[in-house]
Formats: sequence, C-alpha cells, structure tokens
Amino acid sequence: MLNSRKATTVFAFGLATCILELERQEKQQQRRNKQRFRPYLKKRGNLENLLQSPTVFFENFHMSEITFNALFGLVEKHLVSKRNTDPKTISIPPKNQLGIILQFLATGELKRHSGYRNHINTQDLRTILEEVCDSICEGLQHEFPKWTTENMLKWADEFEKKYKFPNCLGVVGGKHVAIKKPSNSDDLFLNYKGFHSVVIVAICDAFYRFTYIDVGAFGKGGDQHAFTQSKLGKDLLSDKLPFPKDSMLNDDETPYFIAGNDAFPLHLRLMKPYYGKHLDVKEQVFNSKLSDTLRCIENAFAILSARWMAFQRTLPNQPYEAQKIIAACCYLHNFLMRESPETYTIAPDSEIPPNTVMTELRPCRRGRPLDYCKEQRNNLKEYLNSCA
Repeated sequence: MLNSRKATTVFAFGLATCILELERQEKQQQRRNKQRFRPYLKKRGNLENLLQSPTVFFENFHMSEITFNALFGLVEKHLVSKRNTDPKTISIPPKNQLGIILQFLATGELKRHSGYRNHINTQDLRTILEEVCDSICEGLQHEFPKWTTENMLKWADEFEKKYKFPNCLGVVGGKHVAIKKPSNSDDLFLNYKGFHSVVIVAICDAFYRFTYIDVGAFGKGGDQHAFTQSKLGKDLLSDKLPFPKDSMLNDDETPYFIAGNDAFPLHLRLMKPYYGKHLDVKEQVFNSKLSDTLRCIENAFAILSARWMAFQRTLPNQPYEAQKIIAACCYLHNFLMRESPETYTIAPDSEIPPNTVMTELRPCRRGRPLDYCKEQRNNLKEYLNSCA
C-alpha cells in the first residue's frame, strides 16, 4: 500500500512537471509570436510611404516605381517559391522583402541599421538577403546573353562603330571587392594590397552591359588566375567557343578577341597594350586606341559601384554571401541598363567618375607571349595607324 502511494505521488509530480514545462513553452511561443506579429511589424519595409514621392523612391532604390514593379514581376515567382513556414518570413510580403534588400544594396547601409529600421533582427535579414539575391539571379538570367557567333558579331560591330576598334568582342577587367576577414580562412582572401577580398572578373560590351561575370575567387590567388581559371576563360583561351571566322585586316587574317589591361596575359584571343616606357609612335597610337576601348569595363565598374553603394564599404559578410550580393548587383546592373539607361548611367561617357572603391588586379608579368600572338598585335597596330 505504501509503495503504491509512493508511485502515485512520483507519477503525479512528474505529470505536474510536464504540464508546467508545456505551459512555459506555450507562453514563450506566444511571446515570440506576439513580438513577431505586433501591428508595427506590418509596416516593415513598407513601400507606401516611399511611393508618395518619386524622388525619394529613386534615391532609395535607384530605379522608378515602374521599373521596380517590372523587376518584381520577374523575381516574384522565384522569391515566393523560397518562402518557408517561419512566421518571421511570412509576416513580410515578397514585394517588401525585395524593397528591403534593394534599399540595403543601393544605400550601402549596415545590416544592423537596415534591420533596426525595418524591425528585423540581423539573422532574419541575412536569410532574406540570401533568398532575394538568389531570386534576382534566377529571375534575371536572360540579362546575360549567350556567347554565340551571332552575338559575338553584334558585339564586334558595336565596338567598331563606337571606338573604331575592329574584331573586339568585349573588354575584360577585374576588381578586388573588400570583405570582412572570414574565420578559419588561413589568409586565402588576403590580397596583395593587404586587405581581404573576393575577386570579380567581368566582360562587358561597348555599352557597359556585362556579358560574363565570375565572382568568388580568393583574393590571394585571384590576381592573375581568376579569369584564366574560369570556365569562359578556359574555353576562350583554348579556342573552344564558336568564334566568328577571322576577318581580313591589312590583307592578313585577324582573329576576333577580347581586350584587356596588363592584369591579363597576351593571347591569340586576348589583346593587351604594349608594355614599357620607350614605345615608338605606332605603339603609342595602338595603346591610346586600346585604352579608349578599355574604358568600357572601367565605366561599367564605376557605374556599378556608384549605383549599388554596398560596394562602397567592406562587405561584412561571409565569402559566399558576398558572392551572392556581387552577382545580384551585376544582374541588376544589366537589367537597369536595358530598362532605363538614361537614368541609371548617371552621366555621359566622358563624365562618368572613375571607380576608386574596388581595387585593380595586379599586373601580369609572367611568361613570354607566343610569337604568333605578338604578330597579331603588330598587325592590328599597323591597321589602326593606317586608319588614324
């Protein structure tokens, strides 16, 4: 009888403990939900206040309301498919999520400031940032053209008309984008300038639209190899792309190529300036004309960093997050160059400010170029001097 009472008492005590613990967890969950769904949270990233002033809207998003709605139409299906059942995410409509991240990218504010203004903690903002950046890249995939023979001929025609530079398919350039030192990285991201970075290598056409980007190479080893180790770089340098048939310049067959600065090696498909202090007149003319063409990629990077001011500061993100931010900004760049170039490009060509935020790649001085590559450059030099 005594053992039965003792067992009953132990059971009752255990049951009461379980009930109290369940009640405690329920109250804790209610407090969390109450914090998540307070009325002011419905105003997180509220666009209605900004819609009252087109000027303020453009300052916050660097695009008009019409362009913003067009962008949301392309991104919405990808953004909605990424929504989960977390009440923190459900409480923010997809359109407002897009607005929060665009404002974060355009103004370059700190994540904690953006989270405080929109009543979102930093962890939730990080989740939204990754989802929105992924959705932008997926929704704007068509903004990057394919490297087909038809497209290559069109790009070459644009360069010849605008810069009088024949057979040029695009201009390649690279930059170091500063990031916070990643944990356990063993200085893989520490570049030659002494700060941590990821490398972006891009090719653009004559109108500053990116035709290819490669993001995420280590700052330490990306100075000279980011492009040559990328997929397009390998295909281009190994002549695996569907290049147009060589054209005749000065009665010599001259291949189509992309132009680059001293950070890239001279190659049959990659043209770079003459190097040295004692150049003859013809070499100086060639370098001058090539320099005018190289302005395309510098102007493209300048517009990118001026419009998306997240590049203006060290990205306080892990490398994979920084990679998503950079890629999303490049997709947005192409989208806005197509949708509203008159407002996005900020100034005529001659007035575009130089990019002083992202750092140049280190000049490439390794190896000797093949004689055939030097011969092609000399032939192009003679042709450009004959047209001068």
